[in-house]
Amino acid sequence: GLWNGFYKYEEDIIQKAVGFDKTNFAIEITSFDGKQFKGIVDDDITTGGMKGTGKIVGYTSNEKIFFKKFMPNESQIVDLQGTRRTSDKKHRTLYYSGVFTTDKKQASGNWKFRPIIVFLYGFIPFLHNTKGTWSMNFSEENK
Repeated sequence: GLWNGFYKYEEDIIQKAVGFDKTNFAIEITSFDGKQFKGIVDDDITTGGMKGTGKIVGYTSNEKIFFKKFMPNESQIVDLQGTRRTSDKKHRTLYYSGVFTTDKKQASGNWKFRPIIVFLYGFIPFLHNTKGTWSMNFSEENK
């Protein structure tokens, strides 16, 4: 089925650099066996999303949902003015976790990258630990 949602960054300074209050996305679940699922995801580039159609792979466990998001092009915000750098290299994997409402028509939770060490100015080690929140609704188009 189709799901529509949004994600936000935890850090206000990063969210402001994106230039939008939230970034919208659409997910289409293409296979689901009652527990594991696969699908495709498109960020809305008009609300600061990444270009290209990505893939998701995940599973549900009772009221919980977990999935990984794989986007085809790396996209980084490189300054506080929201300047982006995009490359043909695959984007780092995003990890989503959350919970469903009791009717399973909504889900929300947290997303994150695995933390990595980056070097500011080429030599100052800095733990890059980007994360945020997300929410999605089962689309009315599924009826």
